[in-house]
Amino acid sequence: MDIEHIILITDSLGSTRRSVDLSVHSGQAHSLAVCSALRSFFCSGSNHRIEFWDCPSNAKWSFHQMVHNDITNTRVAAGLHPATSLNALHSKSVLSCLDAWRTTFNHPTVQGYHFLTLRGKNHKPLQPSYSKGGSWLSHIGQSVTLCAKVTRAILNHAPIGEYRQCLFPAECTQCPCGHCQVETRRHIFANCPRFAHSPLIDPSPSVKDFVNFLKEHPSTFAFSSQEQPPTLLEPP
Repeated sequence: MDIEHIILITDSLGSTRRSVDLSVHSGQAHSLAVCSALRSFFCSGSNHRIEFWDCPSNAKWSFHQMVHNDITNTRVAAGLHPATSLNALHSKSVLSCLDAWRTTFNHPTVQGYHFLTLRGKNHKPLQPSYSKGGSWLSHIGQSVTLCAKVTRAILNHAPIGEYRQCLFPAECTQCPCGHCQVETRRHIFANCPRFAHSPLIDPSPSVKDFVNFLKEHPSTFAFSSQEQPPTLLEPP
């Protein structure tokens, strides 16, 4: 019986695409075997075609669920000396780099003694990551202005009294509220009357509360129209 039309129902279109991808990757040998079989199928008839249907596993379609359960419960022995795949080497390299990155980041002399520690969803301090936009940038969005203020606040390199006291002691360091001789980041977050309606009491606030605070107070950690950010000198 000649089969002209094949419908492949899958819950992983990414794996399906990879199965017919002849570029260099971990499963290239399998892709070559699949494409070799498909070539024979297509060459045997001009009307032959294949359709790929996406069926998420959570749809619980009975026929697909039966195959899904069979596949997920199947274990294939890798042998005593399995070959190392490109994906495995890539994963090992990435984990090694992240581990070195985070170890270096958590050292005070590298991170900086004034670095503001922020907590994520699990209430643990944010750690460097490259996935999904990174640990900090993913919460900021597309606003360049907000990104600049977030950076200044986290590094404590901002147009506030605490920064001027360190690098420009001749300039005014008093908080505009008049209640603090030195305008510190902690004062702005916790007890400055200008922002009393939404303070950040926790010395290590959540990144969500931190970003919301800056959104609610656009002038915070921003240069005024009379005060321009310092410019970098061009090398001679």
